[in-house]
Formats: sequence, C-alpha cells, structure tokens
Amino acid sequence: MKKRTINAFTLVEMLIVIVIIGILIAALMPRMQAAQWRARDVSRKTALSQLQSAIVTSQWDKWAWPGMTIGATGGIWISKISWDLVAAGMNSIPRDPLSNSVTMGSSFSAWETWDYAYLVATRNWSSNWWFVLMAQTEVEWWSNWVACGTGLSKGQITGGTDIATLKICQSLVKSWTSDCTANADKCYYSSDNQLRYIVIY
Repeated sequence: MKKRTINAFTLVEMLIVIVIIGILIAALMPRMQAAQWRARDVSRKTALSQLQSAIVTSQWDKWAWPGMTIGATGGIWISKISWDLVAAGMNSIPRDPLSNSVTMGSSFSAWETWDYAYLVATRNWSSNWWFVLMAQTEVEWWSNWVACGTGLSKGQITGGTDIATLKICQSLVKSWTSDCTANADKCYYSSDNQLRYIVIY
C-alpha cells in the first residue's frame, strides 16, 4: 500500500515567513504614519482657508472682526467668535483632526495646543486692520513658524505685534543644542509640538 505524504510548511519555514512579514511591517509603519501626519496637516490648512474666508465675510458684513464689537479698539470675546463665524456662513467651526477640539483665541496661550488660533493684529502701527491665523502642524516641511516661548524671537505673536516685522521661516531645523527661534529665515526648534503654520491676512 502506497503511503500518502502531506505537504506542509515546516516550523522553520513558518518562522522565516513570520520574520519577513514583521520586517515589512516595520519598514512600512513610518511611511504610513508620515502619510497620516501629512493628511492631518492638509486638513488643517483647508480649515485655515475656510476660517479666513469666514473672517473676511464677517468683517465686511459687520464692519468688525469676529469676536470684536463694532468700534472696539482691542479685545476679542472668545465666546463671540464662533457665533460670528457661523453667522458669516460657516456650517461649524473646524475641529483639529487630531484632538477633535478647536480654540479660537486672542492670546498666545491659545496657540500652545492642537487647535486653531485667530488674532487681530497691527501692521505698520495701524491696529485692527489685519489678522493672523495659526494651526499646529506635524510635518516640518509644511510648517512656516515655530512657537516655543515668550517674545517674538520665540514665536509669540500678540495683538501688539507689528506683523510687518514678521519674517516667515524659510527653513526649519530641529536642534537640541540651539535655542528655539522664530522670525528669521532659518528657524530652530527642539520639539515637534513647536511646529506651526501661520497665515497673515
């Protein structure tokens, strides 16, 4: 009687296949993660464009920036910003794709989290004619600002900052030895959560 043989993988062959699959996954994971970072940054930039349009529309309709009462010379009411932007045609205030939250504020502290920020600014010493929008980013080469401390050289932008003096970062360098700096052609940062993208209008 002829003996029937069963074709099957040996234990060694199975282990080799598992090791190869593990190596492929380890090689692909960073690329997949980077793609997620880029996708979230694209979403943030799209949200900034929507916010910019709504802010301009609100200003034209009411002759006052969102969150600011007519004739006011300063001060933003955070609770009023969302209402003004929705009244200007936004379905809802965009939420950050990572934190699922939104901060629309008028101080630098509002820009320390994974949220959007909006600030009525000064240009050439004329107040309340321009504004700055900001979002935190995850990809260095899509960022144009760093925020890591107090003072304009550290990335702080306030209502008293003359945006005519701002120099958008042309390149960013991650460095553990250099102080974090902004407002220069080459900006240094030490942590990824310091990356920002700003729009000056």
